Amino acid sequence: MKVYPFIWKWFLVWYFIGLILVGFDLLPPWLEWANPVFLWLAGAIGGTILYQGIRQGVWIVPFIFFGSIAVETLGVKTGFPFSEYVYAEAFGPTVFGVPVTIGAAWLAVIGSSFAVAHLFTFRNNILWLVPILAVWLDMAIDPVAANVKGYWEWANDGLYYDIPTQNFIGWFGLSLIFSWILQRHERAVDSLFIQHGVYLFVMLHALFGVTAVNAGLYGIGFLSILTSGVIFLERRGRDDRVTQKEMVQ
Repeated sequence: MKVYPFIWKWFLVWYFIGLILVGFDLLPPWLEWANPVFLWLAGAIGGTILYQGIRQGVWIVPFIFFGSIAVETLGVKTGFPFSEYVYAEAFGPTVFGVPVTIGAAWLAVIGSSFAVAHLFTFRNNILWLVPILAVWLDMAIDPVAANVKGYWEWANDGLYYDIPTQNFIGWFGLSLIFSWILQRHERAVDSLFIQHGVYLFVMLHALFGVTAVNAGLYGIGFLSILTSGVIFLERRGRDDRVTQKEMVQ
């Protein structure tokens, strides 16, 4: 994985530039191509985390990438499982109406959720936390991407920032399928990748949180702050538990 450090450093640079330009609505129209690049970088990190953390990653990571595109295609064509919606031309080349970069976005979400789930040690943590965390992240992504940026448009409304409730149920269902596969093939992973995945999760939530607050969606900003606080406390508690265990030994 000699190329991974370069990808991570390049992502950090791209992220903090994007946090300013996208978060505060300063991105000029001629720079819209930067959005797909950001998703590909985030997806590469998420995919690497998954590849390192599971057996058979050589086929599971592509399965998540192409499987998510396939399900999104079904969603665009039929309204199942996410409800009816249509993508704008903001994410580059499309296949059957779905941007290919959506596969990278799913890798970023599932990979970072997989990493955060490792902070918790209860039984079946991967199986249940990955879909819950994926939906939690989508609760920040969807209102901003749809209502603020117009990256896609919903045909139906919902209780949460006019996003159909079916969307979140669909996200949970698809993520649950992925998490079931991940748990069955989980293996020990270097703490560096878990750390980067946790950072990725918080950074994605923060990016959409800042953008949401700038657009007047203050509730999402609160969710982002809450996310950072909970993860920080859990990481600190985990480190304390590890330290105590080492002292006892």
